[in-house]
Amino acid sequence: CGAAVCAVLPGNIRRDCKHRIRQGSRVAAGMDIYGVLTMNEKNEKKELKDGIVQLVKYNIVGVINTLVDFLIYQLLTYLGMKYAIAQCISYGCGILNSYFFNSRWTFKRDGGSKKEFIYFAAVNLVSMGLSVLLLKVCYDILRINSNLISKAIVTPIVMLVNFFGSKLFVFKK
Repeated sequence: CGAAVCAVLPGNIRRDCKHRIRQGSRVAAGMDIYGVLTMNEKNEKKELKDGIVQLVKYNIVGVINTLVDFLIYQLLTYLGMKYAIAQCISYGCGILNSYFFNSRWTFKRDGGSKKEFIYFAAVNLVSMGLSVLLLKVCYDILRINSNLISKAIVTPIVMLVNFFGSKLFVFKK
């Protein structure tokens, strides 16, 4: 595929393109503002770096969300609220916190739409469902009797699903 793209390029650009392919280099091709084909590995590296920065920010927000969820849950159950209702309220507060910080800081959005928030809530509900399913697998199929170990297995998987769901479906460019 890369050689076919190189074949249609003019002179010097074609030679550079073929040289890069022979060297095993990945070539990022795009069009500049004048419609001229350009090749740049720096763009590819910048996109990778930006993605890693987003993932780190997403995890920082996730830690804050977990604290919000935990503290509100503890407060509500301390005040006598039933655990299921307290969990729904505290998880909802964590989702609102997550949307606010991820939309503005992680994915750099000025303001969100109602549709964006609905997609965000849907991604989080899918993630919550996946976490319950994976915990069930840990307990019932794998016979892991430790809440801590089960949660440690499930959390990174669900976090990645949630991150990519947010990036690809909610905060896409």
